[in-house]
Amino acid sequence: MAPQKEPDNDPVGVQRGNYARNPTGPLLLALGRLLSLPLQHFLISSHPLSILGIPRPPTSGTLTLPFLPAKWAAQPLFPFLIGILMPGALVAKQMIWMCYCNELITTPFAFFGSVADYFYEGITSLVFTGAAVNPLWHPSFVKTATAIHIAATLAELGCELHRRSFKSDPKNKGKLCTTGLWGLCRHPNFACNVIYGTAYGFAAGGPIYAMMTGGMYLSNFTLNAIPPKEEYLAKKYGEGWEKYKKEVRWKMFPGIY
Repeated sequence: MAPQKEPDNDPVGVQRGNYARNPTGPLLLALGRLLSLPLQHFLISSHPLSILGIPRPPTSGTLTLPFLPAKWAAQPLFPFLIGILMPGALVAKQMIWMCYCNELITTPFAFFGSVADYFYEGITSLVFTGAAVNPLWHPSFVKTATAIHIAATLAELGCELHRRSFKSDPKNKGKLCTTGLWGLCRHPNFACNVIYGTAYGFAAGGPIYAMMTGGMYLSNFTLNAIPPKEEYLAKKYGEGWEKYKKEVRWKMFPGIY
């Protein structure tokens, strides 16, 4: 078989087929994502919308965190779930992903990913601080959406680790992973992103904002991420990819898309 031409990758995207090492990219991405957590906490706790006369959002009591000094241990529940736990779950997932990612993480990708996520999470934190005057938001949304968000995050991590395990087996060299969630749709990791993005928006701002956050994820994958990824996979796996497409017709959501 003739050698595959290295794909023309976007420098701010995943470098498919490029297995060079660059410690600067992962380090920058890790630091950038970790920095977002105290920044979101500060944004919610400082409540900048108070200058407009908007009351602080409901807290639903206090959560006491173990192993922390007393002044940090007691956290208002809803701000903690929205400003720390949900973004923190994604940061933890990304850290694990960086540990097993074989493909190059470029410095532009790390910078763009950190800055874009900070602004997205910052806007969501601001939306939550207006919850007291948002007629479409209800306190009952927060815990339900948090549970969905964490479940989707774990599902994405699970399917990625499953694929990693499949690829690490020498007998699977040159084969597509088609088991587990990969047997239900071709991009289950992207589907999980849409779900937890929608849940995050629902917790912070209710159904309209959830449509905006979920729609942002969905449009990015359908218009930006999936087409070049499927083109790359078609070139890499050839007939194997075409067979997989026939067996697994759905891109992200079985029976829908």
